[in-house]
Amino acid sequence: MDLQRALFSPPRFKTLGFLVQVEESDYPSIQKFTGLSLPDVSRAVGFLDENNLVQVRKERTGRYSVTVVRASEEGRAEFHRLLKSLRKYGAGSN
Repeated sequence: MDLQRALFSPPRFKTLGFLVQVEESDYPSIQKFTGLSLPDVSRAVGFLDENNLVQVRKERTGRYSVTVVRASEEGRAEFHRLLKSLRKYGAGSN
């Protein structure tokens, strides 16, 4: 599968786009920013994690565990390559 093509999926694009702008985030914050459902956030993070574009860890806060996600260096670089491709494509379509 072509990774850039796979990142055009709106949930993946929105999730990675948000994560490259922040140091790290939890699922509720990703959901709030992107407008995605929690299952969509979970699937997007799972895909991004499988492709080494994010780093995921669990933290314990009292009785509850929180999943914390951050964009990896590879994820940041891939997102910027994707944006560059989009700009190039967009500039050529005028």
